[in-house]
Amino acid sequence: MTFSLTNFSIHDFLSQHWQKKPAVFRHVFSPFVDPLDENDLAGIAMEEEADSRMVIQDAHGWHVEHGPFTETDFGELCRDKWTLLVQGVDKYLPDADALMEAFNFIPYWRMDDLMVSFASPGGGVGPHLDQYDVFLVQGKGKRRWQVGKPGEHIAQYPHPDLKQIQPFAAVMDVVLAPGDMLYIPPNWPHNGVAVDECMTYSVGFRAPDQAQIVQSLPEIFATASDTAIRYTDPALTAQSHPSLVSSTALLTLKSLLMDVLNGDQWQQAMLRLLSDQQLPESFPATLYQPETLNNALKAGAIFQRVPGCRPLFTPTNNSSIFTFFVNGELFTASRACESSVLAILSGEWVTSECISKCENKFALLEIVSTLINKGYWELHE
Repeated sequence: MTFSLTNFSIHDFLSQHWQKKPAVFRHVFSPFVDPLDENDLAGIAMEEEADSRMVIQDAHGWHVEHGPFTETDFGELCRDKWTLLVQGVDKYLPDADALMEAFNFIPYWRMDDLMVSFASPGGGVGPHLDQYDVFLVQGKGKRRWQVGKPGEHIAQYPHPDLKQIQPFAAVMDVVLAPGDMLYIPPNWPHNGVAVDECMTYSVGFRAPDQAQIVQSLPEIFATASDTAIRYTDPALTAQSHPSLVSSTALLTLKSLLMDVLNGDQWQQAMLRLLSDQQLPESFPATLYQPETLNNALKAGAIFQRVPGCRPLFTPTNNSSIFTFFVNGELFTASRACESSVLAILSGEWVTSECISKCENKFALLEIVSTLINKGYWELHE
């Protein structure tokens, strides 16, 4: 299954709407075919590792239950106005991952995941704010969305696990039908209510804050603490008070930190952090060697990225080595393999023909076999 945006200008969207203002796009997926149904979604919500929850609104107020769920749970919880929400569905279903790929005009490192929700009539999670950009793609059924302006919105908690905001004045009030899409920038209040039974696909993005960026620093010295440069002060002179930390000392300490941030080690640590997607573990039954992989490909086997896998790379000055990152891990390849590796990273299937185009076929087979054995690429069924 593939998804392509229609009636949609990437240039106009990025220049006029991205992180600027919300917008409705009609029939951008026409016709839209749901990559899963509510039964599939419930099945994922029953998995131990899945991040799922149900939000119920009844005469007594709001209620939140967290998965994993059982069939008995669904029988008891699917009452009144309810919504089942599952995060990271793109990591479980190739067709859901294909929907995310329709938005790859936004860099992979800015992508978060695909949250899918199924709601009964009147179901929703209440008025709220998100700190990230989101595309809301309507699947089966219809949902009404109201969007307000950014501002000082007062938070409220009708349930300890449900953060909402007080009702807001809507500047946009629309009903989405299958194949329609609503884009909402960060901090624009919104509220979605199911008109009838409906599926909604939330393509979420991420923007690391300063606290998250700082998390990359320990990684720099995790494996090589002897590379850390220690503070020295050979020009120290007597000072007026023993408690004083001089501005000169603080500037020197700051410069030590800046030297780290300006080095290649920080760049690698940052890319490890940005590429770490916490992908589900999925290893092949039999590990591949370059020779056995080559034989499998010649016999017609095809390999592809596992669902939800979004590799990263950044340009470097190294003329002989190409470096890329998958799920927090660093990989290297010869520059002779760079164009082939880039094609594979972008989602091109690994086939015998793909390997034959590379100048150094054995080196490419080594890279691909490693990625398969790590569980980041898999046999295409």
